[in-house]
Amino acid sequence: MKISCLVTLLATVGTLSACQHQPHPNADLAQLTTQHLSLMRQQADQLTSQLTQLQQSTRDYCQTDASPAALAQLKTAWRSSFAAWSAHQGQSATPLDAQGLSYAFQFWPDKKDTVGKQVRRQLAAVAEGKAAPDRGVVTTLSAVEYLLESELSATQQCLLLPTITQTLTNNAKQLQTAWHNEAGYQQQLAQMAEQGGKTVLLTQMLGQLSHRYDRIEKKLVLPLNTAQNPRPLFAEAWRSQQSLHFLRTSLTSLEQEYRQGGIRSYLLNTGHHASATAVDEAFASALTHLPSGNSLAYSLKADNYAELLRFNMSLDQLGYQLKQRLPSVLGLSLGFNATDGD
Repeated sequence: MKISCLVTLLATVGTLSACQHQPHPNADLAQLTTQHLSLMRQQADQLTSQLTQLQQSTRDYCQTDASPAALAQLKTAWRSSFAAWSAHQGQSATPLDAQGLSYAFQFWPDKKDTVGKQVRRQLAAVAEGKAAPDRGVVTTLSAVEYLLESELSATQQCLLLPTITQTLTNNAKQLQTAWHNEAGYQQQLAQMAEQGGKTVLLTQMLGQLSHRYDRIEKKLVLPLNTAQNPRPLFAEAWRSQQSLHFLRTSLTSLEQEYRQGGIRSYLLNTGHHASATAVDEAFASALTHLPSGNSLAYSLKADNYAELLRFNMSLDQLGYQLKQRLPSVLGLSLGFNATDGD
């Protein structure tokens, strides 16, 4: 009996000793995860904040003051909300798609004017006494843009605007909650680091940057098409003439994710200074060559088209650094699933 107890005691001591001498998690990976989660949560908070303001501006416009000044304020709130949303565009394997919200904020590309057709149909239905829809294409920021930029009266606009902005705010709060849930994406990242180490975790992080880059590239390439046949109506915000502005906010937020979301710090902490410098320069070149102004349609005109081509060359170089050169330096292979875009 004493021998059995002694064996049990020794086994217990051995287990405790092993636990005490477990290697600490890689500090660089821990910092990468912390910075990534912090930025993503800030962006989710910002989206909720802006959409809440959009909902309040809609309430003021529809219930109190339908003046031109109030409409201008409502358009400004929409523009700020869309800019906040552009920081989430193209995310993959994150709470955005886990919550089924990938298409809850925007419907694009819209090559057949699906947004316009469905909003007009719903306006007619609600005018006849039917309930306003609380999901689908007609509850997106794209639908809000249609209502604000089309020749509609305040009465017509307000048939749908309150329900749409309420739905958008609810969806943003759902996304915000998911990002802050420690048992969700945060736990997934911890499991990636534990089970696959830096290879799996870095592949996830770089894969997300690649997806977001692909979305930005699509926002340019679809309307750019050819010099002989540009397609301005394929731009994501052509009705409000803000497509170039949102291309800029998307690119700026991508750089922010690279700089503040952990990747750049990881490169510097692990001695990849040259790679960090190359990506820094690629972002600087792309932002420098991005034409000024808000309207992509203006830049698609013959006299300005060359500027977009020059920007496209800089954007290609950024894509090379993010999707090919950087993974190669880190010994990673992103593969098709990590870079096929949305």
